Order: sequence, then structure tokens, then C-alpha cells
Amino acid sequence: MQRAEAYGGWPEGTLLAELRRDGSPAALAAERAVLRLGTRRAHGHGETLILDRDLGDFVLLLLTGFAKATVEDAAGATALLDVRAYGDVVGEAAALDGQPRSATVTAAGPVTVRRISQPEWLHWLGAHAPAGIALSRCLVHRGRATTRRLVGLASEPVAHRLAGRLADLARRYGTPGPRGVGITVRPRLTQAELAALTGAGERRVHHALHELAGLGLLRLGRRSTTVLSLPGLLELADGPLDVSGPGARPPAARP
Repeated sequence: MQRAEAYGGWPEGTLLAELRRDGSPAALAAERAVLRLGTRRAHGHGETLILDRDLGDFVLLLLTGFAKATVEDAAGATALLDVRAYGDVVGEAAALDGQPRSATVTAAGPVTVRRISQPEWLHWLGAHAPAGIALSRCLVHRGRATTRRLVGLASEPVAHRLAGRLADLARRYGTPGPRGVGITVRPRLTQAELAALTGAGERRVHHALHELAGLGLLRLGRRSTTVLSLPGLLELADGPLDVSGPGARPPAARP
């Protein structure tokens, strides 16, 4: 399992992590260059960073914190598409193709960003050969994660899907839990947001959370969710296991 520390403090799959993973002098020069682009800005929790269907073409490089990408469905309900973490970029699609924004991006807690204009962004991509490769790897990482979620929507029970989503968040962004026990899931998501990521109803996700807690895989707090067994969540996400019956047992721990 890769941790953020393996990539200079940037979570795996993010643009800056991919530049660090390259590790060549050219890639590290590209990282230094992009961190100097644009202007640094701070945003508070819930603040809109990018608005769906807007015609803006700037790019935001997240330096700290998390952001949520959401869309509004035909009924007017807001659905969570994905989470972006520090080290990643948002808004890069509009900067590349000039089309309107495809999602709203809001701050999930305090965030700091560099707001980069389209000309600066395109010049950076053209001036640094590793930049385009790193961005491509970042997009591939996102695409594979999306594919895994979509496959699970058709074939996996809700508890299994939820286990996979929580394991992914904990593995990529988690911090040590209270008193060093377990991994605290970041960013903190509502049950409605977890339902959107899982492709299930909010009520079903509520029950699934308590099923996973009953198996000893999670500890549910008022403002946090702590993963007590990441191997157990991964095993549940990967294989068939009945978590609803009275004789259900936690998955065996992996070495």
C-alpha cells in the first residue's frame, strides 16, 4: 500500500505525486515551476471554487485540504462525483478544450490553492515534458477508480461497495485515528455523499455503515469515521461475504 509520504507528502494519483514519482530532475523542475504559477488563494469550508456550466478556463492546483466535485441531477438533488485532494488539479478539462465546466467544485474544509490562468497552464504543459505525462497518469488513475466504482454498482452488495469506497479514502488520504488506533477517513463526508459515491440510497448506506461497524471494521463517531481494519475492508470489497446474517464474521486479516 502506497502512502502519501512515498510521494513527497502528496497523495498517490495526484498530479504532484506523479511528478514526484517520476523523480527525474526535469520532473522535479516541473513541480517547482507549477508551484510558482498563478496566485495563492485561501478558501473556507463550503466555498464554491468552480461552478458547473461556467465558462471560466482557469485551473486550480490544490495545495492543502480537499475539494468535492458535484453535479445536480434532473430532480435538483446534488450528487457527489469525486473527491480531489491536495496535490491535485481541478478545472484542467476546461483549460484544455475550452468547454463549459462539467461539475461544481466546493471546498471540503479549509483549502489553499494556486489559481492558474489558462495561458500559464498551457505554457507549463508545453515547457516541461514530464508535465504532460504526469497529468496523463493522474487522469488514468481517476479513470480506473471510476471504472472500479461503476463495475461495483452493477454487481456488489451495498456494504461491499461502501467498504471499497471507505478503504480507498482511508488508504489515500487517511490520518492516524484517535490515540493512534486505526485510520481516520478524510475528508469527512455526509451519508448522502457516501451514498452518491456508492450508488445506493442514503438509508441503505446508513445501515451498511452500522453493518461494517458491527463487524469491527469501523468505529463511527459523531464527526468522524475510523477504519479499524483496512485489510478487512479491502477483503470485504474484493470478495463475497454475507454481512447481514446473524452468523456473519469479520474478514480474516491479511498479512
